[in-house]
Amino acid sequence: MRGLLLDADNTLRRWNEPAPAPFVPAFVEKARAMGFALLIVSNAGEESLLPLSEALNIPFQPRCLKPLPFGLLKGARRLGLRPRCCAVVGDQLLTDMPAAYLAGMQRVLLDPLDLSHEFRGTKFNRRVEKVLKRLFRL
Repeated sequence: MRGLLLDADNTLRRWNEPAPAPFVPAFVEKARAMGFALLIVSNAGEESLLPLSEALNIPFQPRCLKPLPFGLLKGARRLGLRPRCCAVVGDQLLTDMPAAYLAGMQRVLLDPLDLSHEFRGTKFNRRVEKVLKRLFRL
């Protein structure tokens, strides 16, 4: 793995907030020190991602349309990496993980930062995820 494609909402920050979660800057510095190329990948728009990108000094790929793989593939190209050399780090089983799988990337599923503060569509997905996680013991 040479590249980490990092989801924004509920992975690097609480949903729709400009600042990263308190632990994220240290994680980013450690990942850089280990030689990883970093890119924020999100379904959010540019105006939402710009403050996070500037705070962490990480470029971003907006409007990825996850669970489709196209935004992630574009992100890997921006980093100059083959998809198989990238891992996607995200919190959603129904968007981040299928997009990574379809793009041929490794997948890292994290627990979301804050379930109380989310987009309406994500709240619905969380109910489905809960059933799937129980069924597949994830």
